Amino acid sequence: MKTMIKERPSLTLLPMRSTIPIAKSGTDRAETQVYRPFFVSGIITVLTVGCLLGAIALMGIARQGSYTASVWTPYVLAHANSQLFGWVGFFVMGFAMQQHGTTLAKSASFHKIAWWALGSMGAGITLRFAAEPLAQQDASRWLWLGLVSASLQIVAVALFLYNIGANRYRKAEPLTWPTAFVFASLGCLLLVAIFEPIAFALSHQPSREASIAFVAQWFTPLRELQFLGFVAMMIFGVAASKFPGCLGFRAADSGWGLAAFGLWSSGLIARVVGWNVYFQSGLMPGTDLWFRLGGVLLALGAGAMTLSLGVFSPVRHANPSQKFIRSAFAWLLIAGALLILEPLHLRAIGAPFSHAYTGAIRHAVTVGFISQMIVAVGYHLVTKMLMLDERKVPALWSVFVLLNVGNAARVGLEIITDVNRSAFAPMGWTGFVELLGLGIWATVMLRFLLRRSQAYATSC
Repeated sequence: MKTMIKERPSLTLLPMRSTIPIAKSGTDRAETQVYRPFFVSGIITVLTVGCLLGAIALMGIARQGSYTASVWTPYVLAHANSQLFGWVGFFVMGFAMQQHGTTLAKSASFHKIAWWALGSMGAGITLRFAAEPLAQQDASRWLWLGLVSASLQIVAVALFLYNIGANRYRKAEPLTWPTAFVFASLGCLLLVAIFEPIAFALSHQPSREASIAFVAQWFTPLRELQFLGFVAMMIFGVAASKFPGCLGFRAADSGWGLAAFGLWSSGLIARVVGWNVYFQSGLMPGTDLWFRLGGVLLALGAGAMTLSLGVFSPVRHANPSQKFIRSAFAWLLIAGALLILEPLHLRAIGAPFSHAYTGAIRHAVTVGFISQMIVAVGYHLVTKMLMLDERKVPALWSVFVLLNVGNAARVGLEIITDVNRSAFAPMGWTGFVELLGLGIWATVMLRFLLRRSQAYATSC
């Protein structure tokens, strides 16, 4: 408990352990637990307009036996937006602001901006869920709603970036190599946020043919920037910084890490530019060189980052999050292998492009890699912040099995639908298997997050 001293506002107490007022200056770090509302919001998002909506849409797609069934398109797009800015965005924002913190002098501004960012992002996601189907029905009447939702998300991203830039607590430490990933990630986040209103407007044009053409040309590189640029590079940077000291892994190797940064960045650029060359050439054979090279570079980057982090090496101490981390990087390597093998698959089915195969790669990354990393790091942070003994908290083996079985079935069956339509039926249920796993994890997380605990740790 803290003691209020009105005549000496610069006096405060050490958290929990001391009853003696200790003088602090405005440049000292302020106590904050800003991660809680962001993590709770991320959990609510994934259980509603995120994973639940995606599972329902997948079931609809499976019953119609088509990945381009127009009736489900708006819900797929709303699902992608909520997963990016809600499921991932809320956890990234909460984690980043919690880890950087703020000073006593800037604490009031920091928390006010954090709440505004949370509210803006939540409102943007909610309005986008309504705007997608409404705009498909009547773009002239409802286009404004999607533009407002995208604008709110830009505001949220700008507030977040301002908070971790101008208001964060700074220690006199030199920048380390993992910050290259973080800065690149934040650059991609700002870029895709700014592009959101443009993407919404041009994917809901009066001409349906023009809208379809825009989606076909630009949504593939947009998804690459979103999930391979913003999300994956943020994970790489955080992993290299936090895994050694917090999660029991060995120190990250800077040589392999910098190689991974070069390979991944080059692969991302080649993938984005290469797709546009390939698309504008009418998907003609031989025009996909840069696009395919990008896939190879991304696969090599994934391998280099895995070697840098040593996630499959022995650990100093065990904790429940490590199995999710190892599984996540295994799925990242699988996604890399699928990228390399994609031309062989297309040749086998005699097509220049496959919605099924592309969707399988994307799902291996988004659920296999990204979602399991959120599950792992989120669970670790909450248990550490609340000073819980990781040897006594639930091990979440049921969550681990459900996520990986569901993801393996989804990836495998989705690829099989290219050659056997009977795979659509079982594939439709895989989203609910993953949802059940996330629901169990969310129940445990919310039980911790909503308790009235005053425990507070300053790192990890």
